[in-house]
Amino acid sequence: MKVSDYFRAIGPISPTEISGGASHVPTPLKGSGPSEFQKLLERQVTLSSHAQTRIESRSLPWDAEMEKRIGRGIDAAEQKGSREALILADNLAVIANVKSRTVVTAIDRSQMKEQVFTNIDSAVLV
Repeated sequence: MKVSDYFRAIGPISPTEISGGASHVPTPLKGSGPSEFQKLLERQVTLSSHAQTRIESRSLPWDAEMEKRIGRGIDAAEQKGSREALILADNLAVIANVKSRTVVTAIDRSQMKEQVFTNIDSAVLV
């Protein structure tokens, strides 16, 4: 028996009935990629609890504009294949995990005693 014979034996396929007598026809998806909302969520910068605590307790400058700048720094590091980046913006330095777009820690220039950053593979000035 050929494969085409199996399809003839099955017969035509029609929409199934759902309780209540209505037929269900699947709705085609719009586009084949992620939605615009999903893309926006993926580009968002998140703060780890440690970074959030540091920013609040030390009154570090963090607003929507700073978050955009840090996001652009993460984008630049991502384009170069970075995993952990030091991002410098004005007097603020943050360490960010590039893949998860998460700020791991934050520090102000006046609090940088040793001026040594470890476990990073890139530095970005924004």
